[in-house]
Amino acid sequence: MALLGATVAVCLGATASGSSPSTRVRRRNLRLLLQLTHRSAAVVTLALLALHAVLLILDAHVNISVPGALVPFTAGYRGVAVGLGTLAVYCFAVVAVSGALRGRLAGSSTAARWWRPVHALAYAAWPLAMAHGLLAGTDTHARWAWFLYGGSALAVLVAIWRRLSAEEKHATGPLTAWRDLHRRRSRQNTPFVTTGRHS
Repeated sequence: MALLGATVAVCLGATASGSSPSTRVRRRNLRLLLQLTHRSAAVVTLALLALHAVLLILDAHVNISVPGALVPFTAGYRGVAVGLGTLAVYCFAVVAVSGALRGRLAGSSTAARWWRPVHALAYAAWPLAMAHGLLAGTDTHARWAWFLYGGSALAVLVAIWRRLSAEEKHATGPLTAWRDLHRRRSRQNTPFVTTGRHS
C-alpha cells in the first residue's frame, strides 16, 4: 500500500506540475484538485511507511532493531534491501518537508531556486522503494506482486514521459523563444523593439 501511495503521489506530482501554461490556465480547477490529491497521497504514504517500519521492528520473525531501521544497511535482516528502504523513507521525508514549506520558501529567490531540485528527490526515492520491495518483500515472487510492481513502474514512466514532453514543448514554443531573445537583448543593453503582439 505504501508503494501504491508513493506511485500515486509521484505520478500526480509529475502530471500537475508538467502541464503547459495554457493547459494550466484552462484547467486551473483540475490542477488544484490534482495538487490536493498529490499532497494527500504523499501524507498517506508517509503514514504507511511509518506503520511499516514500526511493524517490522515489532515483528519477532525478523531481526530489525530501531537502529537497524534508522541507520541504512545495518539491519540484521536483509541489510542491503532494508537499507534501500530506509534511504527511500528519508528521501520521501525531505520531499514532504519541502512540499509543506513551498509557500514560505517562495519569498526567497535562492530558496525558490533550490526547491525544485530538492523536491525532485521523489524521483530518486521511488526507485529505491521499488528496489526495497523487490529485494525484501516476502511476496515478491507472487503473480499479484509482479502486476503491482509492473503497473507502478509503467504508471511512473508514463507520467515522467508526459512531463518531459510538456516541458520540451514549452521550451521550444514561440513565447519562450521571445522571452529568451528579450533576456539576451536586456543583457546587451540594446533597445528591444517588438513588431507584433505577444501573448
